[in-house]
Amino acid sequence: MQLTKNVEILERALMREKAARKAAEAILEQKSLELYNVSEELRQTNSRLEETLDRKTSELEGVFETLIDAFIVMELSGDVISMNQAAKDLLGFDPEEESVNLNQLVKDKYKEYTFEAFKELTIHGKFNNYRAVIITRNGEEKIVQINASIIYNIKGEPIAAQGIARDITQETAMKRQLQYQKRQLDIIFGNSPIGVSLARSMDGGLLMVNNAMTKMFGYTPEEFEKVDVNKITHPDHRKETMKLREKLFAGDIETYQMEKRYFRKDGTLLWANTSVTAVPDDNGVTEYLVATVEDITERKEASNKLKQSENRMSTLIKNMQSAVLLEDENRTVSLTNQRFCDLFEIPAPPEALTGTDCSSAAEQSKVLFSEPEQFVSKVENLIKNRTTVIGEEIEMADGRFLERSYIPIFSDGVYKGHLWSYDDITIRKRYKEFLQAQKNKYSSIIANMNLGLLEVDADLRILMANQSFEEISGYSKAELIGKHPGELLLTKRSREIFENEIGKENTDQIRNHELDVINKNGELRTLLVSGTPNLNMKGENIGSIFIHLDITDRKNLENKQVELLEDLEVQNQELSDYAHIVSHDLKSPLRNISALLSWTREDFKNQLSDDSLINIDLMQNKVEKMDHLIENILKYSSIDRSSASSEKVDVQSLVEDIIAMIYIPDHIEIRIKNKLPVIQADTTRIQQLFQNILSNAVNYIEKEQGTIEVDVEEKAQDYIFSVKDNGIGIPVDQHDRIFQIFNTASDRKKSNGIGLSIVRKIIDLYHGKIWLESTPHVGTTFHFSIKKSQV
Repeated sequence: MQLTKNVEILERALMREKAARKAAEAILEQKSLELYNVSEELRQTNSRLEETLDRKTSELEGVFETLIDAFIVMELSGDVISMNQAAKDLLGFDPEEESVNLNQLVKDKYKEYTFEAFKELTIHGKFNNYRAVIITRNGEEKIVQINASIIYNIKGEPIAAQGIARDITQETAMKRQLQYQKRQLDIIFGNSPIGVSLARSMDGGLLMVNNAMTKMFGYTPEEFEKVDVNKITHPDHRKETMKLREKLFAGDIETYQMEKRYFRKDGTLLWANTSVTAVPDDNGVTEYLVATVEDITERKEASNKLKQSENRMSTLIKNMQSAVLLEDENRTVSLTNQRFCDLFEIPAPPEALTGTDCSSAAEQSKVLFSEPEQFVSKVENLIKNRTTVIGEEIEMADGRFLERSYIPIFSDGVYKGHLWSYDDITIRKRYKEFLQAQKNKYSSIIANMNLGLLEVDADLRILMANQSFEEISGYSKAELIGKHPGELLLTKRSREIFENEIGKENTDQIRNHELDVINKNGELRTLLVSGTPNLNMKGENIGSIFIHLDITDRKNLENKQVELLEDLEVQNQELSDYAHIVSHDLKSPLRNISALLSWTREDFKNQLSDDSLINIDLMQNKVEKMDHLIENILKYSSIDRSSASSEKVDVQSLVEDIIAMIYIPDHIEIRIKNKLPVIQADTTRIQQLFQNILSNAVNYIEKEQGTIEVDVEEKAQDYIFSVKDNGIGIPVDQHDRIFQIFNTASDRKKSNGIGLSIVRKIIDLYHGKIWLESTPHVGTTFHFSIKKSQV
């Protein structure tokens, strides 16, 4: 016991001396740095600072002289610049009398270590607790511990080094003695609940183990002597353990501690908190390793399970669509998610809120809610009462609705905090309101729509009928409920269709059927019936829903339409025949005129002037063009039935001929902006196309000076033609009608004279498009395209 007390007294004395020396070292380093910085500054500033430099220098010199540890300033090469008296006493050298290089004083085996330490000093600017053995002037070996730092000039360049060297020779010997005594105490501490072992070498077995170790691993002390510690260590920890043990034996470290797994004798795993300490001999060489092993298997498994549970909970909360806030009993944030930050407009990530005080959060965020004070008081009451509240609806200031839940958390009856959750139910609330409104609307529509609605059960018995079906059938609701619609209303033929097709359908597709019914008044009516299965919430078919549209009048109109189409076909044929007759009757007098002109020119060419002959030739040319036009009319009468010819058409020449042929008043000018292309098409149709558009443009120009411009733009796949005029324009409500293909004279009359059906028909034949831009009283531009692949 007396030995132990002496050891404790020595340890306390040693600790006090260490503390005093560290404090002195810190003061010395600080004062030294101040001295150097002030010295550099004073050399570059005015003389007023010299007094301050002298004062600081005097102070530091006093510290250096009174410092019990050696203080040395040296060049980066190791040459000593200055040292205090303690350093002179330690080393036996005086740099004022002779040159001293510290690197040459280091014992050979420590030179490499010293070189690495000095490299660290130059890189990091300082090092602490460097230990080495030096040879003094009288040949004595001293173990020193050095703390050093680099001295920089005002430019930040290293120029020297300074350090405090402490003689720890006796301290090291004392420490070894203390460790030896501690080892003896640990060895006899065999009944400790923590496993204790003593080993001599890295690869050998354990020299000594206590009872806790044998119980923990299942080996006897004799078996432990042969056990390779590396083999009973789990493979995941072997590499790291070997590195640490090597450092212990090399003297690089004195102890290490880590949690790792071992294999027991029966093969089961053991988690243990392992602490290993090196016990050196008198020469500082590691002689023993003392290990303490604490079994933490149960604690580790519980910790892992708890951690996994916390991770799952954290991940769940962070990824929830609800805004979640978990507070502890002191209203400090334990966990929250991004949804909560977004909802309450908090400009920080969820992780940054952990540990934040939430006691005033309600007051700060109350402006977000439609009733701020009520929001605050409700939060305070919930926290005070600690009563679970689920799905409480609150309204925000921006019109959104939230559903709030408050859940207090208790552990063994002790309050540990609470959980808030907020769900944005705005869409759900509006959707429910919308569904209710839709339900009301459609209930009203079903009750009042012109379509008859029937709901039948699986046996096709009527469950519900709306007002329209009562009117269609002539029966009242009381007369319809429970009846079979087929037996009550359908004709024999329609009843067969209903039973064979409609009544047996079991598909979610809606199908339409035309059925003949006889209403209560005995009238035969035709109904268009659409049916679909009626499914319950489980997807089971519980009946059908039928929609009925009375199409009796439409069927009558369809029958009349068939008759009209048949009559129209006959009329079209007659019209075609008439076109042939008319064209023949028109061409006959034109041929006579042409012959008369030819005879006149031949008989009177000597009597007529040149101008007269030119006029006769012009008349002859006009007659030929008229004949050609009549021929084209005949061709157009069969434009949809005969195949068009395909030839090269010079659109430039064709348009110029049209301009020369049609009547153009003197106040109107037609010009071609860009040269028109040569295309592969039917000449007659292209002529009809341009002639219709140009004639239409001429007819509707009422300005004193009229202009018509023809242009073309070549695209990759199309030619885009345009005819632009400054006429009266076309009203917007007429845009959809002007290109309609009118089948009757009445339709053509309604078009107000601007129907260009032939244009649409020709453009369609060439798979092109036609559109216009028009402003009333400003003008109109017709655009039409013809695909190159079709021309």
